Amino acid sequence: MNAQNAQLAGALVGLGATITQAMDEIEDFVPCGHPASVIIDGLSALDKTLSDDQRNEHMSTVTGLIDHVSEKRGVPAHSIADMVELGGIKTQLLGELQDVALAVKDKTNENQNVNAWIYRSLAAIERNGNLEAAERMAEVQVIKAAVSTL
Repeated sequence: MNAQNAQLAGALVGLGATITQAMDEIEDFVPCGHPASVIIDGLSALDKTLSDDQRNEHMSTVTGLIDHVSEKRGVPAHSIADMVELGGIKTQLLGELQDVALAVKDKTNENQNVNAWIYRSLAAIERNGNLEAAERMAEVQVIKAAVSTL
């Protein structure tokens, strides 16, 4: 990831964690496709050199969605995660998220399982410990296979 985009990555983690909490707390809640497309665009941009305006636009969109999900679904808005000392399996998971985002970016992603994996993977990066990140990493090949059929 481009070091200048660490704050964007942290915002994406916060959005994924906010959505995941809503999915966990609200029975049958399935987010619409808009947050998924915002996250996919953001993940796809992490290795790019973005202008300040481009980065600010991504940040504004992502943080606005964090607040929107929080308000509409009654869950706390998760903070922008500190990505400076990520390391280990969580760094690997973020790399896999970027790979999946790049693979799905130009496709019509109607697969809710892929979207849910993306949200839950971002939430796993936010959480303490590595267990959830390891669980999401164990699912990577299944997710990539699902993306290949889109």
